[in-house]
Amino acid sequence: MNAQEFLDATYVCYRGKIRSRTPAFSSDKANIVIDIGNRKIQEWATDPRNKWNSLFETSAQSEIGTVTTAGSTTLTGTGTFFTDYLVGDKITVNGETERTIDTITSDTVLTVTVAFTTTASSLAFTRSTIVDTTNDLTYKLNRRFFQPSDFAKVVRTDSSIVEYPIVKAQQRSIVDQALYVHGLAPKKITFAQKIDSGLDGGVLTVPGYYSPAPILLPTDVIPVDDPNWLVYITASELARNDPAKEDNFPTLAGMANDLFTKMSNANADVGFAQPNSIVNLMPSIGDQTGESWY
Repeated sequence: MNAQEFLDATYVCYRGKIRSRTPAFSSDKANIVIDIGNRKIQEWATDPRNKWNSLFETSAQSEIGTVTTAGSTTLTGTGTFFTDYLVGDKITVNGETERTIDTITSDTVLTVTVAFTTTASSLAFTRSTIVDTTNDLTYKLNRRFFQPSDFAKVVRTDSSIVEYPIVKAQQRSIVDQALYVHGLAPKKITFAQKIDSGLDGGVLTVPGYYSPAPILLPTDVIPVDDPNWLVYITASELARNDPAKEDNFPTLAGMANDLFTKMSNANADVGFAQPNSIVNLMPSIGDQTGESWY
């Protein structure tokens, strides 16, 4: 389901009107629906009772914002947060090969060591965090990151991999060679102890759960496991705030809750004849402190 289809379906549920009566995308009425939908998407993504499999990534995906290249070493951003990065980090722009960040002027201007070959705008891009053992113990995470899964990884320059457990901040002095997540907008990850020099130049990745991008365009795909839940929960909020339709609120909310329960159950179901939990033969953090990360 894309954003236009979501808007159509929400208005059918809310107003009981045919799709041709749906307000035009980007109109004031449509924007109210999209704003509610985006808020509900974030509530769904960060629901503490569920770790949605669809939001799990082994490493950060596209960064927030878009960039423009102009055949030079300068990269100009729109809605970007370049000051979250470090000189030496790697950046890959769609249509280009990986570049190394040379200077960072502001959230929207940086330079790289080798000029870009293309001139283009509204490009997506990714960033690789490079470990600097001489200067940095703390690294800013992708702004869509909200929860780690298990281990952070450093891929060394020789392609070997070192894993570090991620612990609670208050456990940082208890567990040897660990990292902890802290801060907000963006969240940060910090090595609890001095980093071995053998990791210098390696790429730091943090497998975990990343919140979906907001829906902005009619063609944007609805990023929840069951888009019909988003339709009903959005329609219920519209009805609750409309005296002419408030009687429909309990029915719409009830249908949304039923779909949420089914969505949650499906997320927990790993498939026929598959275990719902994995036997962990590694010592857990809880063995040392009396409680685990989760």
